Amino acid sequence: MALKKNNLKKAFGKKADVNEDNLGPFNLLIEKKPFKNNAYKSAKKSKNLKQILAMERERQLALDIPTYENIECPPSVLPQRKYCDITGLDAKYTDPKTGLRYHNAEIYQFIRTLGVPNVQAYLSSRNAAVVLK
Repeated sequence: MALKKNNLKKAFGKKADVNEDNLGPFNLLIEKKPFKNNAYKSAKKSKNLKQILAMERERQLALDIPTYENIECPPSVLPQRKYCDITGLDAKYTDPKTGLRYHNAEIYQFIRTLGVPNVQAYLSSRNAAVVLK
């Protein structure tokens, strides 16, 4: 079979295909999209009977029945977590002289260099400052 001349594709990049107006930046927001139907609206999702009955049961709950919105719990029996006043990491130690909590020996060396006003500022951040008169 011989190929016919009019069935052959044109060569890529012919000067007739290039338009000087299209050489600038290409903005996809302005360009019309042929695959998008602007008149399309998604179907309204209907609820089945099981969902409707569950919603009715939730509305009829008494106030004394615990739910995630009204649950109350007693105070925790675990000890309160202590955090380093300087770094915010877990505090394993407390300086007996200043009362500052610290994480490791490096931070303890830093605490030793602090003056009284700075120590009071760190203590006031956790409401443990001593008022000096």
